[in-house]
Amino acid sequence: MILALDAATSTVVLGLADPVTKNVLAERKLRNGRGDVLPGLLEECLTEIGAKASDITSVVCGVGPGSFTGIRIALAFGHGIAFRRDLPFTGVSSLCVAAANSDKVVVLDALRGEAYMRPGPEGVDARWPLDELSETLYGHLTVAEGRPDFLERMPRGYDELSGYMDVSGLLSAVKYSATEPVPNYLRASAPEELRAEGKSK
Repeated sequence: MILALDAATSTVVLGLADPVTKNVLAERKLRNGRGDVLPGLLEECLTEIGAKASDITSVVCGVGPGSFTGIRIALAFGHGIAFRRDLPFTGVSSLCVAAANSDKVVVLDALRGEAYMRPGPEGVDARWPLDELSETLYGHLTVAEGRPDFLERMPRGYDELSGYMDVSGLLSAVKYSATEPVPNYLRASAPEELRAEGKSK
């Protein structure tokens, strides 16, 4: 079985899929969840289909961009399972999960005057200045997540990101964004940026 998981956005996703057909066997989605719920979600999925952790044969995990904490927790959990039995472990862009499911531009509020954006499944994750966002997105359908004032910048409205984060999207994202299972933060954390600014003065 494939274990697929992501905790980079506000929707924590974990599920199990058939390695041949890619059919989803069990899935859990937790809106506004935290990465520390992953062990419990895995246990629920295994129990649902009468499987054991030893039945897992590979791991696919979203690597961001998104929540620094969520990314780290999901990758640590995935590494723990994969390392124990030397299983194949593949990282995918978390934005690509929604892009693969929607074929739309995916936009995530990155705070600090920026957005994370991916222009469709075959695009590339990028940081984008907030004051250029409306002009950049003009004419495009979007999937988005963020604060109310951030979402107001979507020129044609938006679909909620949570509706496009699932196990099927994680598996589809492998085709477009397979990478090493390491964090894709796209930028340093706020404390790291402050330390860097202090050193440059």
